[in-house]
Amino acid sequence: MNILIVSDVYIPNANSSAVLLRDLALSLKKKEINVYVLTLRENNTNVEKDTPVTEENGVKVLRVNNLKKKNVGMIRRGLSEVMLPYLLYRSYRKYLRNIKPDVIICYSPPITLERTIRRLRKKYGSRVYLVLRDVFPQCAMDVGVLKQEFIFDYFKKIEKQLYRVSNFIGVQSQSDLMSIRNHQWIDKEKVELLYNWIDISPYGKEINRDFRSEFGVGDKIVCIYAGNIGKYQELSFLFELTKLNRDREDVIFLIVGSGSESRELRETYKNFKNVMFKEFIDPKYYPDLVRQCDIGLINLNRNLTVQNIPGKLMGYWCSKLPVLASVNSGNDLLMMMKVANGGFCSVTGDLESYNQNFNRLCSDKELRKEMGISGHQFALEHFSADKARDNILRHFGEEGNV
Repeated sequence: MNILIVSDVYIPNANSSAVLLRDLALSLKKKEINVYVLTLRENNTNVEKDTPVTEENGVKVLRVNNLKKKNVGMIRRGLSEVMLPYLLYRSYRKYLRNIKPDVIICYSPPITLERTIRRLRKKYGSRVYLVLRDVFPQCAMDVGVLKQEFIFDYFKKIEKQLYRVSNFIGVQSQSDLMSIRNHQWIDKEKVELLYNWIDISPYGKEINRDFRSEFGVGDKIVCIYAGNIGKYQELSFLFELTKLNRDREDVIFLIVGSGSESRELRETYKNFKNVMFKEFIDPKYYPDLVRQCDIGLINLNRNLTVQNIPGKLMGYWCSKLPVLASVNSGNDLLMMMKVANGGFCSVTGDLESYNQNFNRLCSDKELRKEMGISGHQFALEHFSADKARDNILRHFGEEGNV
């Protein structure tokens, strides 16, 4: 069977989605499946340069050049999104035209991949499994990234087309499952729950890089936030917590990542002694970094109406870290945290509860250990890459047909 994964990110990009797809690709290889990845070359602005296929751990990867998408203006980013599907399809036809994908696994966002998927499906008769993580454009409207009604309607049309071209759709939460199934224009039977996943094995290996010494944090309690720093995360609320605790000398807030809000936050809090900013690190060292921390931080914008469960949760629990989360009201993570007993979760905006949860974790080392172990067990049972792989493959026979 030939399986093609289509996404705008893949390793060596340090984005959690890139790591997620790498783990899925390697899990598929265990089944002796021919795995191909069609993705973008990170931070490349030359759309004319050829990008041949490379083989990485048995997975054949085709990286396509596109206009830069990150840390650029909205017009340029919009142009990049519009060009993306055409460049991906053109490159596939140029370098992999003789490979017939029996199954296409599409990771969204971005929803503009719909045009690539539709053309590949028409050309090769492939079946499509959509891994749907953020419900765009609604999430962009919620946080004010997308304000114009006519642009919202444009992307809403593409969203509907993407759902229709997909044979199956895997969403990450029960709330999203109910929300998507409520659409009158969608076949409810094609939508199912597909949790995020992770390859747990790297989190049990020997630590090769001493980040505590490298960052000079000694034996302080390290609270790590690792990921995108943008509107969707509302990290300004996290920094309200740092303000309340700025005089604590036993705690470090370690912020690893970048995004649209990164520069402003770095400038505003550069003089806070217990706040440390770092850029994304090489994904191969990420398990080493997280396992040397004490508390994992998760933040989501209070205005979100869609229910996102960030992928960073998997890495935290695989590292046996308790989680301190602040999310939008109604998010499934509020209940999941209680069921897993893997940390504390409050609603973004409730600073009193957030600070109480923070102090409970910081003041009780045994509680941190207990919740970390409990979260780790929950991850083993629900978030393995092999489990996600099997949930996807059960829809397809040996030839990729339902």
